[in-house]
Amino acid sequence: MKLPRRAVLLVASMTVAHLPVAMRQLLVVLLGHENTGSFAAAGAASAGCGIGLALTAPFVGRLLGRLGHRPVLLGTGVIHLLALVGLAVTTAPVAFVALATLAGLSTPPVLGSGRSHLARMVPAPALSRAYAVNAVGQELLYVGGPLAVTVILLLSGPAGALLTFATIGSAGLVGTALVVPRHSAHTPVATDRPVTSGRATRRTVLGTQVAYMAAIGSMWVLVPAFATAVGHPGQAGLLVTLWSVGSLAGGLLLARRGRPGTPGGAYLTLVGTLAVTSLALALPRTVPQMAAALAVFGLALAPFLAVTDELLARSTPTPQLAEAYGWLQTAGQVGLAVGSATAGAITDHVGSTPGFLAASAALVLATAVAFTRRRSLRLPNAAPQVARVAEPAATAPRGFAGDDAG
Repeated sequence: MKLPRRAVLLVASMTVAHLPVAMRQLLVVLLGHENTGSFAAAGAASAGCGIGLALTAPFVGRLLGRLGHRPVLLGTGVIHLLALVGLAVTTAPVAFVALATLAGLSTPPVLGSGRSHLARMVPAPALSRAYAVNAVGQELLYVGGPLAVTVILLLSGPAGALLTFATIGSAGLVGTALVVPRHSAHTPVATDRPVTSGRATRRTVLGTQVAYMAAIGSMWVLVPAFATAVGHPGQAGLLVTLWSVGSLAGGLLLARRGRPGTPGGAYLTLVGTLAVTSLALALPRTVPQMAAALAVFGLALAPFLAVTDELLARSTPTPQLAEAYGWLQTAGQVGLAVGSATAGAITDHVGSTPGFLAASAALVLATAVAFTRRRSLRLPNAAPQVARVAEPAATAPRGFAGDDAG
């Protein structure tokens, strides 16, 4: 089944809008060192971005349901843009860290908004394909984004790169705000998407996400550490790109052929595949060997993220869905921080090879969480509903942590 044209436009615009956020950590470190002369300030600023996003993502997601998507997207977008512009010209370390934290706190909830609207726009049979296309779009950022950063750095330096991405992202954000339907918080759209009361499902997904992202966070440390250990530190970027290319290939395959079986079954299979293929990462001793291992490991990444999005969409009532994706971001940021810190400590003491085994252990833990709670992933089929605009509700929708009825 083909995706609706508006859904395709939404995926394209939200991908562009997310560009400055996807490249923000890298650019903040580069710009922080250039502007302040301190890697300590640059690292603190990068951490501030991540902490800020983790703190506000669920609550900004809740505001999408209460105030409407367009006002929240554009309001946070203005604050985020001003924070990024401030970073480009600030040289005082304390101010730089403060602005970076503000940028994290004001991150526009474009992914939560877009993913929740895909569940509204796309018929149930094509929902898995819609999230696969979205995952492909996100992977394109991580394949092309670093290459674009490299080119722009040569032309205008870190400040110019940050401002360029901020401008492009703002244009994408405005496009996203125009594409999302003009529905208020009190007039949600009901589609033929089967929805089941799924608090247990969401808890399983969030718990698995923390362990999964701990593994991913460790990889961002371990891959450069491996390249340095084998005497080719300059090829770390190439290894990361090939890792993303593998993920992109897996996402394209899912988008073309669709998800086999049930969402819960695919979820278990994919997280288990990630755990198994990660074991090979401890074996390479040369850059070509690691490139092959990373490409294979990457194949299940984008499909796993797509099925994760689909599970949330099928287990969360529409008014709570944007907030659910916000909690998913928070869980991811927590796991990312834990994984990065753990991998750094392990690498300093015993090298990158044991670090890759620690990343595998995190994925085994993610698989164990999903498997032991596999009953919560079995979503009963709900009777299809005719797409319509619901009557205005008498009260605002309850929060993500509240009752699942709705």
